[in-house]
Amino acid sequence: MARACLRGALLALVLLALAACRREPEPLPGAPGEPVAAMLALAEALREDDLARYARLNVPPALQAAQEAAWRAHWQAADEEGAERAARYAEWMAELTAEDAETALMARAEPRLAQLERELGPRWTVGVAMLASFAQAAIAASEELSEPDKAHARGVVEALAKWAGEQAAFTDRERARAAIAAMVRTARALDLPRLEAVQTLDYETLLAKGGIALRGAKDVALAYGIDLDASLSALQAEVIRLEGEDRAVLRVRYPLLGETVSFEQAMVRIDDGWYREEAVQALSAPADGAAPAIASPAPIPASATP
Repeated sequence: MARACLRGALLALVLLALAACRREPEPLPGAPGEPVAAMLALAEALREDDLARYARLNVPPALQAAQEAAWRAHWQAADEEGAERAARYAEWMAELTAEDAETALMARAEPRLAQLERELGPRWTVGVAMLASFAQAAIAASEELSEPDKAHARGVVEALAKWAGEQAAFTDRERARAAIAAMVRTARALDLPRLEAVQTLDYETLLAKGGIALRGAKDVALAYGIDLDASLSALQAEVIRLEGEDRAVLRVRYPLLGETVSFEQAMVRIDDGWYREEAVQALSAPADGAAPAIASPAPIPASATP
């Protein structure tokens, strides 16, 4: 559930201004405010964990059916690892919803956190740098991310690496306990003990469950000092480029962990509404008749905002 509802980017929820070695374009005076309002409405829907409203705002009415079909196809698709994944899901949900889940999971986490402290110690910073390097390589090699997606993802990795430089941020027991409590609370609220139960949900219920998963992900992030709702509340956008009457490029900014994330987002006008360009493209029927790609939200704008 979290994977479908929190995709996109990424990531994963996260955070830092893109390498600010180039001068940012100035906002256009007198530019239309509608694309800005559309972006802010998407951010508000994510802040309120309202994925049904997000879905309505994400693409024009003509693509709503394609969006629903994409979500259904994502959850109903079978693959070679389907049975194994379903078994892992059921096992994990059983652990999270057990009567003594928080105590049992913390007992399992404690020796692992202690091992991290013993084995990494002064090498923690080196380990974080290596993981960041691997992540950057994966972003560069990705065939699913667009160039704007990759630019934003690189900024996120840089910010996370900077934030993760302090080992205590991850091995602190109280943080771990709060994160586990959030996961347990979310699993119980979802009430989906088996993957098959997810696959049979109707669209509106799937979105409602996705909102619960999104809230849970935010609570886990908050346990480690990442306030995604505060970032979404403070998100700002301004028009920096107009291309005819039906395309605008926004500069979007939001604060997180003491830094400012900044990226550009293309918006297109269809009928009377403005929508993220990549969301429209992803859900437009491809020429070969294949199912459209799913365009789902992230806690913090992935490719380009919500």
